[in-house]
Amino acid sequence: MDKTKDTSTTVFRNGFLVLGVLAAIGLLGYGLSYIVVMPKVSPNGFVPSTPGGSNGASSHFGTILAVFILLYAFAFLPVTTLFTVKKYSVNPYALVFAGCLAGLSSLIEIFNNLPLVATGIYPGRLESISAEVLLYLHQVETIRFLAFDVAGFTLIYAASLVYAIVFFRPQRLLSLTIIASIVLFLANVPCLWFAPNAAVILMAISIFALVPVPIFLARMAIE
Repeated sequence: MDKTKDTSTTVFRNGFLVLGVLAAIGLLGYGLSYIVVMPKVSPNGFVPSTPGGSNGASSHFGTILAVFILLYAFAFLPVTTLFTVKKYSVNPYALVFAGCLAGLSSLIEIFNNLPLVATGIYPGRLESISAEVLLYLHQVETIRFLAFDVAGFTLIYAASLVYAIVFFRPQRLLSLTIIASIVLFLANVPCLWFAPNAAVILMAISIFALVPVPIFLARMAIE
């Protein structure tokens, strides 16, 4: 009986490390998608302004991004939950706060990106509607997506900053990596106005810097 219990504990324990790796793969794929496709971005260019503002390439790009984000979000949610429980005594207030931010971020990204994947794999044909109505729907959906996407990633950056502060001494390399990622994330915003390509690259590098975070948290949680 005890042997069976030990085996199941080991399996689930190692499972969290696998989840950390999957979350890292999701972030890596998300960042690589931006580098490979290099979407055209600008402060006024996110929301389509003409009926032809959306094409097949951008649709496929959005679906691929959504898949990677969902992989990250679904895997990272249990990792941050276990991490909060196991490291609670280190700093209860900070870790519960960061755990709530990270959990909310994952849920936002899941709810925000599931419809994109469902639309991308829908086997039927969507009904044709007038260009004006289609444009309106694209605008509304784009604004909604951006609002949730920005909120979701802002929350995970905020949660990561808390982790960086709390574990700065024992995990200095991890903390510095997180801080560098946040700096790059903030630096990409002003670049949207004068260097859109640079903004995309900075955003991608910022995401790459977050890649090891889920693995580190999973390893710390199962120690």
